Amino acid sequence: MSKSIHSYGLYRLKLEIKNLLKQFLRIQSKPKRDKLLINEIYENIRQQKFENLDSFATPKDYLFDLPYKDQDGRIRYSLLNNKLVDGKTNEVALMILEIIEGIMINSSCEYVVELGSGGGKNLLWFASKYKDIKFIGLELNKTSVDLANTAAKKFDIQNVEFYQCDLTNTHEYKRFLTKKTFIYSHHTLEEMPRIYKIPLNEIKKSDVEIVALLEPIFMFSFSRIILDLAKRLRILNKDRLIGLKKFSKRELSKYFNIELVDLGLGVKPENPTTLLLLKRK
Repeated sequence: MSKSIHSYGLYRLKLEIKNLLKQFLRIQSKPKRDKLLINEIYENIRQQKFENLDSFATPKDYLFDLPYKDQDGRIRYSLLNNKLVDGKTNEVALMILEIIEGIMINSSCEYVVELGSGGGKNLLWFASKYKDIKFIGLELNKTSVDLANTAAKKFDIQNVEFYQCDLTNTHEYKRFLTKKTFIYSHHTLEEMPRIYKIPLNEIKKSDVEIVALLEPIFMFSFSRIILDLAKRLRILNKDRLIGLKKFSKRELSKYFNIELVDLGLGVKPENPTTLLLLKRK
């Protein structure tokens, strides 16, 4: 049964208040963001993807392997034009990728780098469409990198490469930061508040002209007021999703024109996507 965005927001708000009280009463501890935890979160997901890889006939099948239901069997909601919708997870995901694609095409780039490429589904989708562009995925988790490279071989996509890479070690990827490179992230940097400053400072020193960061940056909207209050509590609870907007304006505005756009889109309604676009001055 469909819900209004306000009723869903109230549900999320109650959930986050409950989690906050648990932390306050020390019933549960605040999660720590480190490499071991990040790997642990995604390891089981990637292993399951490996097992299912044979069932995907095309990069499109691989891309749109998003569940319509959660683990409890309930229909998953998404955010579309700041409205709650059910059963449209893949449609919302595609809309976000099309925004990246539009910026990429207009950049006249020869190389595309994704920071935090995961299992490679985004880059494989792009690379299958644009054979004259070289695509490079940088990812911390080894299982994810192996999965992405295996999928590239399966779909016979030769203009893409995936590397296991710690973004705090800039020497591992600074060679990719050229004037002809378009860089983007998709829900990677804002969720690593102790890490993102390092790659962005390296990009600042490079010749990269355009960077598109599609991240869950908090931007308050009256059309989803209760849900945004819940998200604010979620930020406090998880000790993440903070600082990228402030850092960019403070440290990067001298080098880039900065544009912030609340897209009104979210594969998860409580985690809507914002576009932070950097264009070299």
